[in-house]
Amino acid sequence: MPKVSVLLPVYYNGERYIVQSVESILKQSYRDFELIVVNDGSTDRTGSLLRGISDPRIVLIEQENQGQPRAMNNALNLARGEYIARQDADDLSLPERFARQVEFLDSHPEVGFVGSICLCMDEKGETIGQTHR
Repeated sequence: MPKVSVLLPVYYNGERYIVQSVESILKQSYRDFELIVVNDGSTDRTGSLLRGISDPRIVLIEQENQGQPRAMNNALNLARGEYIARQDADDLSLPERFARQVEFLDSHPEVGFVGSICLCMDEKGETIGQTHR
């Protein structure tokens, strides 16, 4: 059983950043995770891009377009990890994200969830601000 189940719903036609998003998860320094990707009926290249990424930790679900709540619930129903992590198709995770979050949660059992600071980038990849999630 993986320690972390990462839920990555790809809402309709999310090809633009999906490869970068998935790769940022696969490059985590913390390796004990599964990545559950739900392609919500995309008609662009999302499906073929996802099928082109080979990693045994990836569980790929391709479904008819059913919307964000159904995609998320379908991913959650497959999760086997002790912890659940979320990522959207246009998000990137820094390499130490899971290591830091798991270490904190393991050492603080009274805490139910953690968030992070998000750096907002423009189309050129330049940081234009930050927000807390």
